Amino acid sequence: MAISNTSLLIKRSTTTATPTSLKAGEIAYSYSSNNFFIGTPDGTGSLPLGGFNTYTAVNNATAANTGGTIVKRATDGSFFGQLFGNANTATALQTARNFSISGGDIAASTQSFDGTGAVVLNASLNAISGLTAGFYGGSSAGLTVIPVVQVAANGRVTSIANTSVTTSFGISDGTTSNTIYSGATFFHRGANGITSTVTANTVTFSTDTTVVRSNTAGSRQIITSDLQVTGNLTVTGNTQYLNTTSLNIADPLIYLAANNYTSDLVDIGFAGNYFDGTTSRHTGLFRHAANNTMYAFYNYTPEPGDSNVIDPTHASFRTSNLVANITGSKVFGLTSAIAIADGGTNNTTFTGNQITFFNGTAISSLANTGTAGTYGATTHVPIITTDGYGRVSGVSNTQIAIDASQINSGTLVYARGGTGSTSYTTGTLLVAGVTGLLSLANSTYTVTGTPAANNTVTSMTVDAYGRVTAKTYSAISGLTVPQGGTGASTFTSSGVIYGNGAGAMQVTALAGSGSDQTWSNQILTVTNAGVPVWASNMDGGTF
Repeated sequence: MAISNTSLLIKRSTTTATPTSLKAGEIAYSYSSNNFFIGTPDGTGSLPLGGFNTYTAVNNATAANTGGTIVKRATDGSFFGQLFGNANTATALQTARNFSISGGDIAASTQSFDGTGAVVLNASLNAISGLTAGFYGGSSAGLTVIPVVQVAANGRVTSIANTSVTTSFGISDGTTSNTIYSGATFFHRGANGITSTVTANTVTFSTDTTVVRSNTAGSRQIITSDLQVTGNLTVTGNTQYLNTTSLNIADPLIYLAANNYTSDLVDIGFAGNYFDGTTSRHTGLFRHAANNTMYAFYNYTPEPGDSNVIDPTHASFRTSNLVANITGSKVFGLTSAIAIADGGTNNTTFTGNQITFFNGTAISSLANTGTAGTYGATTHVPIITTDGYGRVSGVSNTQIAIDASQINSGTLVYARGGTGSTSYTTGTLLVAGVTGLLSLANSTYTVTGTPAANNTVTSMTVDAYGRVTAKTYSAISGLTVPQGGTGASTFTSSGVIYGNGAGAMQVTALAGSGSDQTWSNQILTVTNAGVPVWASNMDGGTF
Protein backbone atom coordinates (compact mmCIF):
# COMPACT_ATOMS: atom_id res chain seq x y z
CA MET A 1 0.00 0.00 0.00
CA ALA A 2 1.11 3.59 -0.47
CA ILE A 3 2.19 5.18 2.83
CA SER A 4 3.33 8.62 1.72
CA ASN A 5 2.74 10.22 5.14
CA THR A 6 3.90 7.22 7.25
CA SER A 7 7.37 7.13 8.82
CA LEU A 8 9.05 3.71 9.12
CA LEU A 9 11.50 3.82 12.04
CA ILE A 10 13.99 0.97 12.43
CA LYS A 11 15.64 -0.09 15.68
CA ARG A 12 18.55 2.25 16.62
CA SER A 13 21.02 3.20 19.39
CA THR A 14 23.31 6.13 20.16
CA THR A 15 25.34 4.29 22.84
CA THR A 16 25.60 0.59 21.90
CA ALA A 17 28.05 -0.20 19.09
CA THR A 18 26.56 -3.62 18.18
CA PRO A 19 23.09 -5.00 19.00
CA THR A 20 23.32 -8.26 20.97
CA SER A 21 20.54 -9.93 19.01
CA LEU A 22 18.01 -9.14 16.29
CA LYS A 23 15.15 -11.16 14.87
CA ALA A 24 15.84 -12.88 11.56
CA GLY A 25 15.52 -10.18 8.87
CA GLU A 26 15.26 -7.30 11.43
CA ILE A 27 17.55 -4.28 10.69
CA ALA A 28 19.08 -1.73 13.05
CA TYR A 29 21.59 1.16 13.03
CA SER A 30 24.18 2.19 15.64
CA TYR A 31 25.10 5.88 15.79
CA SER A 32 27.92 4.78 18.11
CA SER A 33 29.70 2.52 15.57
CA ASN A 34 28.06 4.09 12.48
CA ASN A 35 27.06 0.65 11.13
CA PHE A 36 23.93 -1.01 9.80
CA PHE A 37 23.08 -4.52 11.15
CA ILE A 38 20.69 -7.33 10.19
CA GLY A 39 19.54 -10.24 12.37
CA THR A 40 21.08 -13.71 11.84
CA PRO A 41 18.87 -16.45 10.32
CA ASP A 42 18.37 -18.10 13.72
CA GLY A 43 17.49 -14.77 15.40
CA THR A 44 20.25 -15.03 18.03
CA GLY A 45 22.80 -12.48 16.74
CA SER A 46 23.44 -9.69 14.25
CA LEU A 47 25.52 -9.24 11.09
CA PRO A 48 27.10 -5.85 10.06
CA LEU A 49 25.99 -4.47 6.69
CA GLY A 50 28.04 -1.24 6.56
CA GLY A 51 27.10 2.33 7.32
CA PHE A 52 28.61 5.80 7.53
CA ASN A 53 32.14 4.38 8.01
CA THR A 54 31.81 2.26 4.89
CA TYR A 55 30.39 5.20 2.97
CA THR A 56 33.35 7.41 4.07
CA ALA A 57 35.94 4.76 3.16
CA VAL A 58 34.46 4.26 -0.32
CA ASN A 59 34.03 8.02 -0.88
CA ASN A 60 37.69 8.68 0.08
CA ALA A 61 39.13 5.95 -2.21
CA THR A 62 42.04 7.29 -4.38
CA ALA A 63 44.62 6.12 -6.95
CA ALA A 64 47.34 8.09 -5.09
CA ASN A 65 49.76 6.45 -2.63
CA THR A 66 47.79 7.60 0.44
CA GLY A 67 47.82 5.57 3.66
CA GLY A 68 44.56 4.48 5.28
CA THR A 69 42.49 4.75 2.08
CA ILE A 70 40.88 2.27 -0.30
CA VAL A 71 42.80 1.94 -3.60
CA LYS A 72 40.96 2.72 -6.83
CA ARG A 73 42.29 2.77 -10.39
CA ALA A 74 43.11 5.98 -12.25
CA THR A 75 41.50 6.69 -15.61
CA ASP A 76 44.31 4.78 -17.35
CA GLY A 77 43.84 1.75 -15.07
CA SER A 78 46.93 2.37 -12.93
CA PHE A 79 47.34 2.89 -9.21
CA PHE A 80 50.26 3.65 -6.91
CA GLY A 81 51.56 1.81 -3.87
CA GLN A 82 53.71 -1.13 -2.72
CA LEU A 83 52.95 -4.82 -3.09
CA PHE A 84 54.24 -7.45 -0.67
CA GLY A 85 54.01 -11.14 -1.66
CA ASN A 86 54.31 -13.28 -4.79
CA ALA A 87 53.56 -11.94 -8.31
CA ASN A 88 51.73 -14.28 -10.70
CA THR A 89 52.94 -12.44 -13.88
CA ALA A 90 56.13 -10.47 -14.82
CA THR A 91 57.84 -9.24 -18.03
CA ALA A 92 61.49 -9.37 -16.92
CA LEU A 93 63.61 -9.41 -13.81
CA GLN A 94 65.26 -6.14 -12.89
CA THR A 95 68.57 -8.03 -12.30
CA ALA A 96 69.47 -11.25 -14.17
CA ARG A 97 70.53 -14.37 -12.19
CA ASN A 98 72.71 -17.39 -13.13
CA PHE A 99 71.73 -21.10 -12.94
CA SER A 100 74.39 -23.90 -12.74
CA ILE A 101 75.04 -27.43 -11.29
CA SER A 102 78.32 -28.38 -9.65
CA GLY A 103 79.66 -31.04 -7.28
CA GLY A 104 78.46 -34.60 -6.65
CA ASP A 105 77.84 -36.95 -9.60
CA ILE A 106 76.24 -34.38 -11.98
CA ALA A 107 77.71 -31.24 -13.57
CA ALA A 108 76.23 -28.52 -15.90
CA SER A 109 77.54 -25.24 -17.36
CA THR A 110 76.31 -21.84 -16.04
CA GLN A 111 73.24 -20.22 -17.74
CA SER A 112 71.89 -16.65 -17.21
CA PHE A 113 68.15 -16.02 -16.47
CA ASP A 114 66.37 -12.59 -16.57
CA GLY A 115 62.77 -13.79 -16.93
CA THR A 116 62.46 -13.14 -20.68
CA GLY A 117 63.11 -16.75 -21.74
CA ALA A 118 63.45 -20.35 -20.56
CA VAL A 119 66.70 -21.73 -19.08
CA VAL A 120 68.08 -25.11 -20.31
CA LEU A 121 70.80 -26.80 -18.21
CA ASN A 122 72.72 -29.54 -20.04
CA ALA A 123 73.92 -32.00 -17.32
CA SER A 124 75.51 -35.48 -17.30
CA LEU A 125 76.63 -38.10 -14.77
CA ASN A 126 80.34 -38.35 -14.01
CA ALA A 127 82.00 -41.69 -14.97
CA ILE A 128 82.96 -44.10 -12.13
CA SER A 129 86.48 -45.51 -12.32
CA GLY A 130 86.65 -49.33 -12.66
CA LEU A 131 82.94 -49.79 -13.55
CA THR A 132 82.33 -51.53 -16.89
CA ALA A 133 79.02 -51.48 -18.73
CA GLY A 134 77.49 -54.92 -19.47
CA PHE A 135 75.22 -57.82 -18.23
CA TYR A 136 75.86 -59.63 -14.95
CA GLY A 137 74.40 -62.88 -13.50
CA GLY A 138 73.05 -66.03 -15.21
CA SER A 139 72.53 -69.78 -14.69
CA SER A 140 73.31 -73.17 -16.23
CA ALA A 141 72.57 -76.74 -15.13
CA GLY A 142 73.35 -76.93 -11.43
CA LEU A 143 75.28 -73.64 -11.42
CA THR A 144 74.06 -70.06 -11.06
CA VAL A 145 76.08 -66.82 -11.38
CA ILE A 146 74.65 -63.96 -9.34
CA PRO A 147 75.86 -60.33 -9.31
CA VAL A 148 77.33 -58.73 -6.19
CA VAL A 149 76.46 -55.00 -6.31
CA GLN A 150 77.87 -52.07 -4.31
CA VAL A 151 75.50 -49.08 -4.10
CA ALA A 152 76.34 -45.55 -2.82
CA ALA A 153 74.10 -43.66 -0.34
CA ASN A 154 72.50 -41.76 -3.23
CA GLY A 155 71.47 -45.08 -4.87
CA ARG A 156 74.15 -45.08 -7.61
CA VAL A 157 75.96 -48.37 -8.43
CA THR A 158 79.66 -47.91 -7.67
CA SER A 159 80.91 -51.49 -8.36
CA ILE A 160 79.57 -54.89 -9.53
CA ALA A 161 81.05 -58.43 -9.84
CA ASN A 162 79.83 -62.00 -10.54
CA THR A 163 79.70 -64.81 -7.92
CA SER A 164 78.84 -68.46 -8.74
CA VAL A 165 76.51 -70.52 -6.47
CA THR A 166 75.13 -74.09 -6.69
CA THR A 167 71.33 -74.16 -7.17
CA SER A 168 70.03 -77.74 -7.12
CA PHE A 169 68.41 -80.11 -4.59
CA GLY A 170 67.50 -83.77 -4.46
CA ILE A 171 64.11 -85.45 -3.99
CA SER A 172 63.30 -89.07 -3.05
CA ASP A 173 60.28 -91.28 -2.27
CA GLY A 174 62.47 -93.68 -0.26
CA THR A 175 63.20 -95.84 -3.26
CA THR A 176 63.77 -93.55 -6.24
CA SER A 177 65.80 -90.31 -6.12
CA ASN A 178 66.26 -87.35 -8.51
CA THR A 179 67.99 -83.95 -8.64
CA ILE A 180 66.11 -80.70 -9.31
CA TYR A 181 68.12 -77.86 -10.83
CA SER A 182 67.36 -74.15 -10.59
CA GLY A 183 64.93 -73.14 -13.31
CA ALA A 184 63.51 -76.65 -13.74
CA THR A 185 59.83 -77.47 -13.14
CA PHE A 186 59.04 -79.56 -10.02
CA PHE A 187 55.84 -81.52 -10.76
CA HIS A 188 53.41 -82.71 -8.01
CA ARG A 189 50.96 -85.22 -9.41
CA GLY A 190 48.36 -87.37 -7.61
CA ALA A 191 47.32 -90.90 -8.54
CA ASN A 192 44.61 -93.45 -7.61
CA GLY A 193 42.03 -90.92 -6.40
CA ILE A 194 44.57 -88.35 -5.14
CA THR A 195 44.42 -84.89 -6.78
CA SER A 196 46.84 -81.95 -6.53
CA THR A 197 46.31 -78.25 -7.02
CA VAL A 198 48.88 -75.42 -7.21
CA THR A 199 47.77 -71.96 -6.13
CA ALA A 200 50.39 -69.21 -5.86
CA ASN A 201 53.24 -70.91 -3.89
CA THR A 202 51.07 -73.63 -2.28
CA VAL A 203 50.54 -77.26 -3.38
CA THR A 204 47.31 -78.85 -2.06
CA PHE A 205 46.63 -82.62 -2.16
CA SER A 206 43.02 -83.93 -1.99
CA THR A 207 41.01 -87.06 -2.69
CA ASP A 208 38.41 -87.31 -5.45
CA THR A 209 34.91 -88.86 -5.24
CA THR A 210 36.26 -92.40 -5.83
CA VAL A 211 38.04 -92.55 -2.45
CA VAL A 212 36.41 -93.35 0.92
CA ARG A 213 38.96 -92.64 3.61
CA SER A 214 38.93 -93.92 7.17
CA ASN A 215 39.50 -91.64 10.11
CA THR A 216 41.09 -92.26 13.47
CA ALA A 217 39.69 -95.26 15.36
CA GLY A 218 36.79 -94.27 17.58
CA SER A 219 35.81 -91.33 15.34
CA ARG A 220 32.93 -91.23 12.86
CA GLN A 221 33.61 -91.40 9.12
CA ILE A 222 32.34 -88.18 7.52
CA ILE A 223 31.70 -87.98 3.77
CA THR A 224 30.69 -84.50 2.63
CA SER A 225 30.03 -85.40 -1.01
CA ASP A 226 27.39 -87.74 -2.50
CA LEU A 227 27.88 -91.49 -1.86
CA GLN A 228 26.27 -93.95 -4.26
CA VAL A 229 26.23 -97.66 -3.38
CA THR A 230 25.03 -99.94 -6.18
CA GLY A 231 25.21 -103.18 -4.13
CA ASN A 232 23.70 -104.16 -0.81
CA LEU A 233 24.59 -101.97 2.17
CA THR A 234 24.68 -103.54 5.63
CA VAL A 235 24.91 -101.29 8.67
CA THR A 236 25.55 -102.78 12.10
CA GLY A 237 25.35 -101.04 15.44
CA ASN A 238 22.72 -99.99 17.92
CA THR A 239 22.17 -96.45 16.62
CA GLN A 240 21.88 -95.16 13.07
CA TYR A 241 21.24 -91.52 12.13
CA LEU A 242 19.51 -90.37 8.96
CA ASN A 243 19.60 -86.63 8.28
CA THR A 244 17.60 -85.84 5.15
CA THR A 245 14.95 -83.45 3.86
CA SER A 246 13.32 -86.07 1.62
CA LEU A 247 13.02 -89.82 2.32
CA ASN A 248 12.00 -92.08 -0.57
CA ILE A 249 11.45 -95.76 0.40
CA ALA A 250 10.39 -98.33 -2.19
CA ASP A 251 9.07 -100.83 0.41
CA PRO A 252 5.24 -100.61 0.69
CA LEU A 253 5.19 -101.41 4.41
CA ILE A 254 7.18 -99.80 7.24
CA TYR A 255 7.90 -102.53 9.78
CA LEU A 256 8.67 -101.28 13.33
CA ALA A 257 9.80 -103.15 16.47
CA ALA A 258 10.97 -106.18 14.46
CA ASN A 259 12.94 -107.39 17.50
CA ASN A 260 9.99 -107.16 19.90
CA TYR A 261 8.98 -110.87 19.76
CA THR A 262 9.75 -111.91 23.33
CA SER A 263 8.48 -108.86 25.29
CA ASP A 264 6.05 -105.94 25.10
CA LEU A 265 7.84 -103.18 27.00
CA VAL A 266 8.29 -100.38 24.45
CA ASP A 267 5.84 -98.15 22.62
CA ILE A 268 5.50 -98.60 18.85
CA GLY A 269 4.82 -95.72 16.48
CA PHE A 270 6.48 -92.55 15.16
CA ALA A 271 7.25 -89.15 16.67
CA GLY A 272 8.63 -85.82 15.50
CA ASN A 273 9.83 -82.70 17.25
CA TYR A 274 8.77 -79.06 16.79
CA PHE A 275 9.44 -75.71 18.49
CA ASP A 276 6.49 -73.62 19.71
CA GLY A 277 8.52 -70.41 20.08
CA THR A 278 9.73 -71.09 23.63
CA THR A 279 10.03 -74.89 24.15
CA SER A 280 11.02 -77.91 22.05
CA ARG A 281 8.05 -80.33 21.97
CA HIS A 282 7.03 -83.63 20.27
CA THR A 283 4.05 -84.94 18.34
CA GLY A 284 3.20 -88.28 16.74
CA LEU A 285 1.13 -91.49 16.75
CA PHE A 286 1.96 -94.60 18.84
CA ARG A 287 0.63 -97.78 20.51
CA HIS A 288 1.16 -97.65 24.26
CA ALA A 289 2.57 -100.95 25.54
CA ALA A 290 1.02 -100.49 29.01
CA ASN A 291 -2.64 -100.51 27.84
CA ASN A 292 -2.51 -101.55 24.15
CA THR A 293 -4.14 -98.20 23.19
CA MET A 294 -3.35 -96.03 20.16
CA TYR A 295 -2.65 -92.33 20.88
CA ALA A 296 -2.33 -89.32 18.57
CA PHE A 297 -0.47 -86.78 20.68
CA TYR A 298 1.32 -83.37 20.75
CA ASN A 299 2.93 -80.88 23.22
CA TYR A 300 5.08 -83.69 24.77
CA THR A 301 8.41 -82.37 26.15
CA PRO A 302 10.44 -85.52 27.17
CA GLU A 303 12.65 -87.10 24.49
CA PRO A 304 10.82 -90.27 23.20
CA GLY A 305 14.09 -91.87 22.10
CA ASP A 306 15.59 -91.90 25.60
CA SER A 307 13.59 -94.96 26.68
CA ASN A 308 11.33 -95.72 23.67
CA VAL A 309 8.36 -95.17 26.00
CA ILE A 310 5.93 -92.21 25.93
CA ASP A 311 4.12 -91.42 29.17
CA PRO A 312 0.46 -90.37 28.56
CA THR A 313 0.22 -89.24 32.21
CA HIS A 314 3.03 -86.67 31.80
CA ALA A 315 1.91 -83.07 32.49
CA SER A 316 2.88 -81.96 28.97
CA PHE A 317 1.08 -84.85 27.16
CA ARG A 318 -1.89 -83.75 25.02
CA THR A 319 -4.06 -85.86 22.74
CA SER A 320 -4.39 -84.45 19.22
CA ASN A 321 -7.60 -83.93 17.29
CA LEU A 322 -8.09 -86.63 14.64
CA VAL A 323 -9.86 -85.74 11.40
CA ALA A 324 -10.98 -88.91 9.55
CA ASN A 325 -13.91 -90.56 7.80
CA ILE A 326 -15.00 -93.50 10.04
CA THR A 327 -17.16 -96.15 8.30
CA GLY A 328 -19.32 -98.78 9.97
CA SER A 329 -22.38 -98.71 12.19
CA LYS A 330 -20.46 -97.91 15.36
CA VAL A 331 -17.07 -97.28 16.82
CA PHE A 332 -15.75 -100.70 17.80
CA GLY A 333 -14.15 -101.30 21.13
CA LEU A 334 -16.35 -98.93 23.19
CA THR A 335 -17.54 -100.59 26.43
CA SER A 336 -19.61 -97.65 27.65
CA ALA A 337 -21.16 -94.41 26.41
CA ILE A 338 -18.76 -91.64 25.31
CA ALA A 339 -18.36 -89.06 28.07
CA ILE A 340 -19.33 -85.41 27.70
CA ALA A 341 -15.65 -84.42 28.10
CA ASP A 342 -14.81 -86.60 25.06
CA GLY A 343 -17.52 -85.07 22.89
CA GLY A 344 -20.21 -87.73 23.59
CA THR A 345 -23.60 -87.71 25.37
CA ASN A 346 -22.70 -90.07 28.27
CA ASN A 347 -25.90 -91.99 27.37
CA THR A 348 -26.66 -94.98 25.17
CA THR A 349 -30.42 -94.56 24.44
CA PHE A 350 -33.11 -91.87 24.39
CA THR A 351 -36.96 -92.16 24.48
CA GLY A 352 -38.56 -91.25 21.15
CA ASN A 353 -40.31 -87.88 20.66
CA GLN A 354 -38.84 -86.46 23.86
CA ILE A 355 -36.83 -83.31 24.47
CA THR A 356 -33.17 -83.88 25.46
CA PHE A 357 -31.30 -81.64 27.89
CA PHE A 358 -27.85 -81.38 29.47
CA ASN A 359 -27.89 -82.16 33.19
CA GLY A 360 -24.22 -81.47 33.96
CA THR A 361 -22.76 -84.93 33.34
CA ALA A 362 -24.87 -86.31 30.48
CA ILE A 363 -27.58 -85.51 27.94
CA SER A 364 -30.90 -86.98 29.17
CA SER A 365 -34.52 -87.22 27.93
CA LEU A 366 -37.34 -85.23 29.50
CA ALA A 367 -40.67 -86.96 30.06
CA ASN A 368 -43.54 -85.46 28.03
CA THR A 369 -45.82 -83.13 30.03
CA GLY A 370 -49.06 -81.26 29.39
CA THR A 371 -52.10 -81.99 27.25
CA ALA A 372 -52.56 -80.76 23.71
CA GLY A 373 -55.60 -78.54 23.10
CA THR A 374 -56.96 -75.04 22.40
CA TYR A 375 -57.39 -72.59 25.25
CA GLY A 376 -58.74 -69.05 25.59
CA ALA A 377 -61.79 -67.39 24.05
CA THR A 378 -63.61 -64.06 23.91
CA THR A 379 -64.89 -64.43 27.44
CA HIS A 380 -62.15 -66.72 28.73
CA VAL A 381 -58.40 -66.41 29.41
CA PRO A 382 -55.95 -69.36 29.66
CA ILE A 383 -54.17 -70.13 32.93
CA ILE A 384 -50.71 -71.51 31.95
CA THR A 385 -48.34 -73.65 34.11
CA THR A 386 -44.65 -74.21 33.16
CA ASP A 387 -42.07 -76.67 34.53
CA GLY A 388 -38.43 -76.02 35.47
CA TYR A 389 -37.35 -76.35 31.81
CA GLY A 390 -39.75 -73.65 30.58
CA ARG A 391 -42.17 -76.13 29.01
CA VAL A 392 -45.95 -75.60 29.28
CA SER A 393 -47.05 -78.36 31.63
CA GLY A 394 -50.68 -77.34 32.14
CA VAL A 395 -53.35 -75.01 30.61
CA SER A 396 -56.94 -74.31 31.71
CA ASN A 397 -59.65 -71.83 30.69
CA THR A 398 -60.89 -69.18 33.13
CA GLN A 399 -63.99 -67.14 32.32
CA ILE A 400 -63.85 -63.34 32.62
CA ALA A 401 -66.38 -62.28 35.26
CA ILE A 402 -67.98 -58.82 34.68
CA ASP A 403 -70.28 -57.55 37.40
CA ALA A 404 -73.42 -55.94 36.01
CA SER A 405 -73.08 -53.19 38.64
CA GLN A 406 -69.85 -52.09 36.94
CA ILE A 407 -71.78 -50.87 33.89
CA ASN A 408 -74.09 -47.75 34.16
CA SER A 409 -76.25 -47.07 31.10
CA GLY A 410 -73.72 -48.81 28.90
CA THR A 411 -70.68 -46.86 30.23
CA LEU A 412 -67.70 -48.66 31.82
CA VAL A 413 -66.75 -46.95 35.06
CA TYR A 414 -63.32 -45.39 35.50
CA ALA A 415 -62.39 -47.80 38.31
CA ARG A 416 -62.85 -50.77 35.90
CA GLY A 417 -60.72 -49.34 33.10
CA GLY A 418 -63.45 -47.27 31.42
CA THR A 419 -63.64 -43.51 30.91
CA GLY A 420 -66.71 -42.85 33.09
CA SER A 421 -68.21 -40.68 30.30
CA THR A 422 -70.23 -41.24 27.19
CA SER A 423 -69.08 -38.21 25.13
CA TYR A 424 -66.53 -35.32 25.01
CA THR A 425 -66.42 -31.88 23.36
CA THR A 426 -64.62 -31.99 20.03
CA GLY A 427 -61.21 -30.27 19.96
CA THR A 428 -60.64 -30.27 23.73
CA LEU A 429 -57.88 -31.93 25.77
CA LEU A 430 -58.62 -34.90 28.03
CA VAL A 431 -57.01 -35.19 31.48
CA ALA A 432 -57.28 -37.84 34.15
CA GLY A 433 -59.56 -36.94 37.03
CA VAL A 434 -60.32 -38.75 40.26
CA THR A 435 -63.37 -40.58 38.97
CA GLY A 436 -62.99 -40.31 35.20
CA LEU A 437 -61.51 -38.53 32.21
CA LEU A 438 -62.17 -34.76 32.14
CA SER A 439 -62.61 -32.57 29.07
CA LEU A 440 -60.71 -29.27 29.43
CA ALA A 441 -62.35 -26.14 28.10
CA ASN A 442 -60.30 -24.31 25.45
CA SER A 443 -58.22 -21.51 27.02
CA THR A 444 -57.89 -17.93 25.65
CA TYR A 445 -54.47 -17.02 24.14
CA THR A 446 -53.37 -13.36 24.22
CA VAL A 447 -50.28 -11.69 22.66
CA THR A 448 -48.76 -8.38 23.75
CA GLY A 449 -46.36 -6.65 21.35
CA THR A 450 -45.24 -7.61 17.85
CA PRO A 451 -43.12 -10.71 17.06
CA ALA A 452 -40.76 -8.68 14.80
CA ALA A 453 -37.19 -9.64 13.82
CA ASN A 454 -35.67 -7.18 16.35
CA ASN A 455 -38.00 -8.25 19.20
CA THR A 456 -37.66 -11.02 21.77
CA VAL A 457 -40.09 -12.85 24.08
CA THR A 458 -39.87 -11.21 27.50
CA SER A 459 -42.64 -13.18 29.28
CA MET A 460 -44.82 -16.27 28.80
CA THR A 461 -47.89 -17.46 30.79
CA VAL A 462 -48.63 -21.19 31.17
CA ASP A 463 -51.69 -22.67 32.91
CA ALA A 464 -51.71 -25.67 35.27
CA TYR A 465 -51.97 -28.06 32.30
CA GLY A 466 -48.91 -26.66 30.50
CA ARG A 467 -50.84 -24.67 27.90
CA VAL A 468 -49.46 -21.26 26.84
CA THR A 469 -52.16 -18.67 27.53
CA ALA A 470 -50.25 -15.40 27.02
CA LYS A 471 -46.96 -14.08 25.51
CA THR A 472 -45.27 -10.66 25.51
CA TYR A 473 -42.85 -9.37 22.82
CA SER A 474 -40.42 -6.43 23.39
CA ALA A 475 -37.72 -4.78 21.33
CA ILE A 476 -34.13 -5.93 22.02
CA SER A 477 -31.97 -3.20 23.65
CA GLY A 478 -29.01 -3.00 26.02
CA LEU A 479 -27.69 -6.49 25.25
CA THR A 480 -24.52 -6.86 27.33
CA VAL A 481 -21.34 -8.73 26.40
CA PRO A 482 -22.09 -11.66 28.79
CA GLN A 483 -25.47 -11.90 27.05
CA GLY A 484 -23.79 -12.19 23.65
CA GLY A 485 -24.11 -8.48 22.73
CA THR A 486 -21.64 -5.61 22.39
CA GLY A 487 -22.78 -3.53 25.39
CA ALA A 488 -22.79 -0.41 23.18
CA SER A 489 -25.47 1.35 21.18
CA THR A 490 -23.24 3.08 18.61
CA PHE A 491 -19.69 2.93 17.21
CA THR A 492 -17.49 5.46 15.37
CA SER A 493 -17.86 5.13 11.63
CA SER A 494 -14.89 3.30 10.00
CA GLY A 495 -13.41 2.57 13.44
CA VAL A 496 -12.01 -0.82 14.53
CA ILE A 497 -13.91 -2.55 17.36
CA TYR A 498 -11.88 -4.22 20.11
CA GLY A 499 -12.72 -6.15 23.28
CA ASN A 500 -12.94 -4.68 26.80
CA GLY A 501 -13.34 -7.77 28.99
CA ALA A 502 -16.93 -8.13 30.19
CA GLY A 503 -17.49 -4.38 29.62
CA ALA A 504 -18.89 -2.72 26.54
CA MET A 505 -16.77 -3.16 23.40
CA GLN A 506 -14.62 -0.15 22.38
CA VAL A 507 -13.83 1.36 18.99
CA THR A 508 -10.84 3.29 17.62
CA ALA A 509 -11.06 6.74 16.07
CA LEU A 510 -11.87 7.27 12.40
CA ALA A 511 -9.37 5.20 10.44
CA GLY A 512 -6.95 7.25 8.32
CA SER A 513 -8.19 10.68 9.47
CA GLY A 514 -6.09 13.71 8.57
CA SER A 515 -4.51 15.04 5.40
CA ASP A 516 -3.62 13.13 2.23
CA GLN A 517 -6.77 11.02 2.23
CA THR A 518 -6.12 9.91 -1.36
CA TRP A 519 -3.85 7.14 -0.04
CA SER A 520 -3.95 4.87 2.97
CA ASN A 521 -1.45 6.55 5.26
CA GLN A 522 -1.90 5.10 8.75
CA ILE A 523 -1.33 1.76 10.45
CA LEU A 524 -3.10 0.12 13.39
CA THR A 525 -0.77 -0.29 16.38
CA VAL A 526 -1.10 -0.73 20.14
CA THR A 527 -0.11 1.65 22.93
CA ASN A 528 1.89 0.57 26.00
CA ALA A 529 -1.48 0.27 27.77
CA GLY A 530 -2.61 -2.28 25.18
CA VAL A 531 -5.10 0.04 23.47
CA PRO A 532 -5.25 -0.17 19.64
CA VAL A 533 -4.78 3.23 17.93
CA TRP A 534 -4.07 4.54 14.44
CA ALA A 535 -0.54 5.92 13.97
CA SER A 536 1.64 7.38 11.24
CA ASN A 537 4.93 5.92 12.57
CA MET A 538 6.33 2.36 12.59
CA ASP A 539 8.97 2.56 15.31
CA GLY A 540 11.44 -0.29 15.80
CA GLY A 541 12.55 1.08 19.20
CA THR A 542 16.07 1.25 20.61
CA PHE A 543 18.71 -1.24 21.78
